[in-house]
Amino acid sequence: MKRYWILAACVLMLPFLGTGQAWSVFIAPLQKEYGFKEYQMQLVFSTSTFCFCFMSIVGGRLYDRLGPRWVAALSAGILAAGWFLAATAGSHYIFLWLAIGVLVGTGAGIGYVCPIATAMKWFPRSHGLASGLAATGFACGPILLSTIAELLNPRGWHPLGIFRLVGCVYPLVVLVTGMLLTVPPGQSRAEEVAAFRHAKLLSDPRFWTLAVGMFCGTLPFLTVIGGVKPIAVAFGVGVAAVVAIPVMSSGNAFGRIFWGFVVDRLGPRRSILSAQSLMVVSLLCLILVGMSHPAIFLVAVCVIGFCYGSNFAIYPTATAKLYGTHVLGSVYPMILAGQGIAASCATLNGFLRDRTGSWVPGLSLAAAFAALGIVLCAVLIRPAVRGTGPTPDE
Repeated sequence: MKRYWILAACVLMLPFLGTGQAWSVFIAPLQKEYGFKEYQMQLVFSTSTFCFCFMSIVGGRLYDRLGPRWVAALSAGILAAGWFLAATAGSHYIFLWLAIGVLVGTGAGIGYVCPIATAMKWFPRSHGLASGLAATGFACGPILLSTIAELLNPRGWHPLGIFRLVGCVYPLVVLVTGMLLTVPPGQSRAEEVAAFRHAKLLSDPRFWTLAVGMFCGTLPFLTVIGGVKPIAVAFGVGVAAVVAIPVMSSGNAFGRIFWGFVVDRLGPRRSILSAQSLMVVSLLCLILVGMSHPAIFLVAVCVIGFCYGSNFAIYPTATAKLYGTHVLGSVYPMILAGQGIAASCATLNGFLRDRTGSWVPGLSLAAAFAALGIVLCAVLIRPAVRGTGPTPDE
């Protein structure tokens, strides 16, 4: 029974870490108030995602060495600093970028591995479903924050006031839930964890296969979510803009559970092929038809979120299969770094929009990378997952 309470704490912790993808709800009011450029708003989101992915490497290593509670406390402290700095940024873009892009992204990255790895360790025979359920909480974060913002904005709340409110509540929840996390007895394997070195991964083709797969699987979603409200308005389906973030995030949340169930039964390769193929179709529908039909626009962005969610059930499962859960915190964030690189590339969407006056070039580029993911999966994933390596924990 204890493991189900710990799983509940894992799921509850993650919505208060997963705030970055709600960023576009703040773009219009901040631009109206301070005149920020589109690429500046995209840069905040991309920096946050980049810091999240690469600082999760630090957080994952600390998790393997120290356990979840110390890491959760560190995460909560950095998040509090970021949100309160954002609340005082005003028209100073550099402070806004530093607060949301660097500090909030770093705090979320430090804490992210704690609930994911802990959930998987307590459910060794259902890694995909456990990681998918836990990661669903993270996907619900944008729904929660965007809903709060959409409710408070019409009531006269300035974005800076919302940042202050978030700074008071979110880090506290992360701290309290983090204190409830423990790992199962006998799973620390301290000597093997201490002996592990990240440099070993750099010569492992299985690692590179999964990292590039993560890049191709996350780039399309990051390209869209960072500016989904402005994209809806530009496409002439402004009625969809109000609910675009919750719809996309709902697809993301459900996708993590669904693909977690699927990967436990079909394995990583078939799951990735299915998700990437569906991603390409949904992007083409968004580009070709979504600009004239609000319903199709919402269905397309929902499916993009649904396919994006697959990455956070499939890749932790593949990592545990190849390397074992005892170093999951050290290895999986290195694969997650593929998303950090994708976040940097996703900034091109805002840049191309400023240069061409259209969102279509950036979305087309995202579709091309999604298609590349299908090719890479078909050619490389099978030998990577079937390759020799440490036996995962049972």
